Amino acid sequence: MQTIQINNPEIESFISAEYGNDTQSLLNDFVKFVQLSLDDGYPTISKDEAKKRVAWAVAEVKDGNAVLLNQEEYDKDMSAFLKSL
Repeated sequence: MQTIQINNPEIESFISAEYGNDTQSLLNDFVKFVQLSLDDGYPTISKDEAKKRVAWAVAEVKDGNAVLLNQEEYDKDMSAFLKSL
C-alpha cells in the first residue's frame, strides 16, 4: 500500500470534511476520478487529424458557415451538458 501526501491545507480540509475517517469512500472516489481522467470516453485521434478538425472549424467560422450560439443559448446548452455528467 502506498500513501499519498497532500501538502495543500485547502485540499486536506476538504477531504477531512467530506470523508472524515471513511477511507474506503475516499479511495473509491479517487479511483473513479483517475479512471475518468485517463479515459474521457472519446476515441483517440492523431495529431494530424486534430489539426485537420481545427483547420476545418476555423475555416467554417471565417467563411460564415459556422452555427454560433449567443450567450443565453451557450449557457443553456452548457448547463444541460454539466447536468448530464
